[in-house]
Amino acid sequence: MTEEDIWCRVSPPDRPSRVQGWKLHISATPLSAPTTLHRSAQVLIRRGCAFKFAARTEYVETLTSSRSDRAQCGKFITAYPDDDHFWELAKALDAATAGLPGPVILSDRPYRRGSVVHYRYGAFRGVPHWSNDGVLEARLRAPDGTVVKDERKPWFCPPPWAKLPPTEADSGAGGGPPAPPPQVLLRDRYVVRSAIRHSARGGVYRAVDRETRRNVVVKQARAHVGAGFTGLDARDGLRHEAAALATLHGLSADLVELFEQEDHVFLVETEIPGVTLDRWVRAEFRALDAGDLGLHTDRVVALAAGLAALLSEVHGRGLVYRDLSPTNVMVTLGDRLRLIDPECVARAGQWSHRVHTPGYGAPEYASGPKYGPAPEQTADLFSLGAMLFYLATGIDPAFASVPADPRPPVERLSRVLGPVGLRSRCARLLAPAIRGLCAQEPVRRWSLGQLREFLADPAPLPAAAAVTSSAGLEGALQERLIDDGLAHLLVTMGEHGADRLWPVAPSGAGTDPCNLQHGAAGVLGVFTRANELLGRHDLRTAVAHVASWIDARRAHVPTVLPGLHFGGAGIAWTLHDAARHLGDDELAEQAVRLALALPVRWPNPDVFHGAAGTGLTQLRFWQLTGRPEFLDRAIDCADGLAAAAEHADDGVFWRIPTDFDSVLAGVTHLGFAHGAAGIGSFLVSAATSTGRGDYLDLAHAAGRTLVNAAERGPWGARWRTDRTGRDGEGMLHHLCSGASGVGTFLVRLWTATGDPAARELAEEAAGAVHRARWTAGSSVCHGLAGDGEFLLDMAQAFGGPYQGWAEELAGCLYTKHTVRDGRMVVPDESGTHVRAGFGVGLAGVIGFLLRLRYGGPRLLMADTDRPRATKGPPKAAPRGGALAPGSAQHESRGSRNNHQEEAPWN
Repeated sequence: MTEEDIWCRVSPPDRPSRVQGWKLHISATPLSAPTTLHRSAQVLIRRGCAFKFAARTEYVETLTSSRSDRAQCGKFITAYPDDDHFWELAKALDAATAGLPGPVILSDRPYRRGSVVHYRYGAFRGVPHWSNDGVLEARLRAPDGTVVKDERKPWFCPPPWAKLPPTEADSGAGGGPPAPPPQVLLRDRYVVRSAIRHSARGGVYRAVDRETRRNVVVKQARAHVGAGFTGLDARDGLRHEAAALATLHGLSADLVELFEQEDHVFLVETEIPGVTLDRWVRAEFRALDAGDLGLHTDRVVALAAGLAALLSEVHGRGLVYRDLSPTNVMVTLGDRLRLIDPECVARAGQWSHRVHTPGYGAPEYASGPKYGPAPEQTADLFSLGAMLFYLATGIDPAFASVPADPRPPVERLSRVLGPVGLRSRCARLLAPAIRGLCAQEPVRRWSLGQLREFLADPAPLPAAAAVTSSAGLEGALQERLIDDGLAHLLVTMGEHGADRLWPVAPSGAGTDPCNLQHGAAGVLGVFTRANELLGRHDLRTAVAHVASWIDARRAHVPTVLPGLHFGGAGIAWTLHDAARHLGDDELAEQAVRLALALPVRWPNPDVFHGAAGTGLTQLRFWQLTGRPEFLDRAIDCADGLAAAAEHADDGVFWRIPTDFDSVLAGVTHLGFAHGAAGIGSFLVSAATSTGRGDYLDLAHAAGRTLVNAAERGPWGARWRTDRTGRDGEGMLHHLCSGASGVGTFLVRLWTATGDPAARELAEEAAGAVHRARWTAGSSVCHGLAGDGEFLLDMAQAFGGPYQGWAEELAGCLYTKHTVRDGRMVVPDESGTHVRAGFGVGLAGVIGFLLRLRYGGPRLLMADTDRPRATKGPPKAAPRGGALAPGSAQHESRGSRNNHQEEAPWN
């Protein structure tokens, strides 16, 4: 028996494992798990069948929780039988576990109705396969020899060629989602129109009541999902919610009825038209002009008073809401407020599971036992204060409640209220109430009466002239964040034999441990840059350690994929930079060989996963080595991208083919990571490196496309994610998909051409990025670090306010910092965990701060002031207007070269 992650694996000696086949899953609840394991193990061991099981009951609780993956929920034991004994073993396990509880496993077919034994076809050991997205997967081998995904859907869907073992083959193996009936009708009364959401617990649906003709919402709870150690499960939670609706009559939806159908419980309630307060705040902040970072004060005061009135009614009925948050409040016509999802309502002291939304739970409650007495009503006061913080600033308060941080949440909230209040009237107005409601000690929190008095006659606001100073981060604090961040990376770094040098976020699970986005290469690039600037022995040692680890570990990935962030391109780039820094010629040659092995033609054209990322890397190696094969390969890559471009009335686009084996298949993105902006950036670099006018023409076409796609307004310019999307949707402001990524391209287009329209749009993008700084996350990919890099690009190109704006973004990062072992460190994209990855974590933040503090070129950009190569004459460009290739760009090229010599981009 071996233990691996959350699993214990039990295998008979000297029996080789199979690649794939029909497997058996046995579900359980946390209370039934020990008995289920005891009975099942006796059967499995006696028959010599390998199996695994969740090693602890708390793992079982997670695997069966309402928040678990729908397809995976309930999989406590997995057995790997031989086909010859499949049905015999299934029958024996069913007999051994008969009568024990466990959820129905949605990806599987139950052995019989009511059984906890299920089966599906899938990987045992699987075929190790690196996907085109750079993720290691256990795949299936099809009869024709190809490898296919092991699809885990929330319905039974074996591969069409997978036949059930003989004897009971009449059970059939056909799968796929069941064909929907013409009309879904519950209780012969409720006609389901659409799904609001699906979860492991069950669905939430919009429906019409045939008796009253009214719109209703139907909630479903499945048996044994969300079961705890009390014996209660999701069905009991839904029954409790029904009782809460009756108690909260007039404050929430009206209860229509509660009924059971088969093993499910359904709650029917009246539909409340409107949007959640969370969505309302996000929409309002996105629509604001640039002059004020807050909403209209009269409207905010009215909403705050409405929230206080709702909570006063709840408390007046002797209840504690426990999970008061913007997602549990609806804003209806005329800004009227109603409570929704009151499943957590309890009476103070009533024993219940701890439930709260991160950032909104009072500290004494959030740190309490998982099951225990409900808190006093003062816990709701903290939640109300956090909601007012969100209403006033648009910032999710989750950053203030990181469990490992010793500072009180109110202190962290206050660090944000100060600088936000420099321009936000709402933040200045509500700051006293927020601090009063969020006091660390419950007895010191404002009462609802105090809040009502305050809102009826708030303190006078400071004069506008008193709040116009900058909120940029001073140099000493920049250095503190750099030094502490580097120290954290050093002390958490793994040894040479580790599978990963740093823990990875769930979004990076299965990705190449060496890659740039989540892995070691991104940290290596930052360590190298830091030591170039700081000259520290410990950093040089770390550069050597990480480079050696990558060099040894990268051979574990047999497929060389393109892509700067997820493929081998970023690995080769940072490994070569480290080798040059260390003076290690052998390591440098290893990096060169890796760069030359990268595919330059690839179905995915983008920077992060595809060909453009390879192209940028070839240019970088050409700049550093002068070897002509790198320039030849860059030209081949650019020619391939030119051939792949799709020209339409609304611009030029690069589509990832719909039949490409990738989660990105079919997208036509606009941004830097996966779309026109990133590809355009490479084409600009290719044009300036080769003198090829056709590349610059195509980059200009990409620029015109982004002009057409821009959403311009008082906020500046921002972009939706995909060509087919709607304005106001997507990342809007960030590197991967949004303003800072598009702006990163536009500033380079201007540097190469001097086109005033490119500069104008880049400046509008910078305005949008600066304006959105307080609601942004921390990361390079979609947060402040990547946005700040763009503003530093703008500062180097144009001067103006952009250096100061970048310092303000650093100030925002500072307010997000948490404390680990006395060190100030900035959490990753989650806002609550500290992880190393360059694209989504601490390393990228440090990289931005190093450039902000000490200057220098931007990491991982192939900007150059090298003389142009002579791979043929530039293509004659047609004359045109703004963002169209024309004679003006060629006439002013010399003066722009002079600008580059003064502020080199290399």
